[in-house]
Amino acid sequence: MKTKKLLGLAIVLMCLAACKKENPVIEPTEPPPVEKPDPLELLRDSVSYVLDGKLMVQTETLGRGLINAKTNVKLDSLVKQKEYISGDQDSVMFGRFFKFTDGNRNGITLSFVKKYNKNQAQPASNQTSLFMPLNKLDLFSVGERKFALDFSRNNSQNGVVFELSGDNYGLQTNGYSSLVYHALLKPELQKQSKFEITNLQKLKSGKYLLEAKFNASVYRGDGTNIKKIESGFMRVKINPESIYF
Repeated sequence: MKTKKLLGLAIVLMCLAACKKENPVIEPTEPPPVEKPDPLELLRDSVSYVLDGKLMVQTETLGRGLINAKTNVKLDSLVKQKEYISGDQDSVMFGRFFKFTDGNRNGITLSFVKKYNKNQAQPASNQTSLFMPLNKLDLFSVGERKFALDFSRNNSQNGVVFELSGDNYGLQTNGYSSLVYHALLKPELQKQSKFEITNLQKLKSGKYLLEAKFNASVYRGDGTNIKKIESGFMRVKINPESIYF
C-alpha cells in the first residue's frame, strides 16, 4: 500500500512539472530606458551683439560655406583701370563663413580665415578644385583671433571678418579690395577689439558646439564711419563630416 502511495505522489509531481513547462511563468520586464536628448543639441545657431545701443539678435541662418582665395596678393599691373594681380602659388587662404539674419533686413556674416600651405591641405571633394586643411577643426581651436583687415585684398592676415547687412549695410571689419585706389587699413582700427573662441565641444551626434564672444569696430572699407559692436556672442554647431560644415 505504501508503494502505491509513493507511486501516486510521483505521478502528481510529474504532472505539476509538465504544467510548469506548458505554462511558463512570464517574469515582468522593465521597459528599455529612454535616452533623453542632449540639451546642447537643441540649442539654435545664433549671434547677438549691441550696436548703436540696440541689442541685435539674429537666429536665422541664411547660409554657411567654404572660402578659398589667393594668398599674399600683389599688384602686377594696372591696365585701363583694371588691376592684374598674382599670389603665392604654394598656399591657399582657407575659410568658413556663417551668415545670420533677424528675419527682416538686418544680418551679419562672420568669417574665419587662415593661410595654409598646400601640403597642409587636401581637395575638398572629387567634384571640386577647392582645398580644405587636413585638420578640419584647426580653424576653430579655442583662443583669441585677430581681425583680418586685408581679407579680400592682400589676404596675408589670419583671423576673423565681419560684414553687416540691412540698415548697416557696408559696415565691415576689413577694407576694400582694390590694391590701387584704397590704402591698407591700419591695425589701430581694431586696437580695442577682441574676438575669442571660448568653447569647442564635441556632442553625442559627432557635431561640435562652437561658442565665441567678441567686440569690434565696423566701418566703411576705407576706415570711415566707425561704429562699435559690443557684448557680442556667437553660437553655431559644426559638422566636420560635411564639406560646408
